[in-house]
Amino acid sequence: MFPILENGPMDRLKSIDRISGWMSVISSWTLLAMTLIVGFEVGARYLFNSPTIWAWDVNVQLMVLLLMFGVAEAYRRDAHVRVDILTGALPPRGRAILDVLYAPVFFLITVIIVWTGWEYFHQAFERGQTAPTILAPPLWPIKFAIPLGGAVLLLTGVAKLIRDLRVAFRGDEGESGEGGR
Repeated sequence: MFPILENGPMDRLKSIDRISGWMSVISSWTLLAMTLIVGFEVGARYLFNSPTIWAWDVNVQLMVLLLMFGVAEAYRRDAHVRVDILTGALPPRGRAILDVLYAPVFFLITVIIVWTGWEYFHQAFERGQTAPTILAPPLWPIKFAIPLGGAVLLLTGVAKLIRDLRVAFRGDEGESGEGGR
């Protein structure tokens, strides 16, 4: 009925899943780095009475990476926090239909994130904006993570919508790519 719902295009969606997975790996390593930095800062501050000037700046920037690079994979796996009183009682086809109905809101919010994230990045790059701290790192590299992560989230949303349409129209759950359901 719909060519995009056939197996060939479904197989192509796996490349989006891989991109999301790679960004999730970066997000995981970012969490490890943040943990080590905080541990180092605590040790330096309380054991040697010599706090760093860089730990706060670096961790704030890494937090943006943690969030923006991990959100697409969380969405793909359906691992994000949500109220599922209604959807938890539905069969997979019913959940897929609801997800298709919710998709326009998801896409609107995600496009706003990408658009405004790009504006923030471009403005920071053009102005040479730096953080208002002693270290004063440039802000454009980390602000670029916002539209980049948002774009991957958008692609992941397209892939999820196609999979949900397949389940909604065909009742086929194979290769759904979802882990949280």
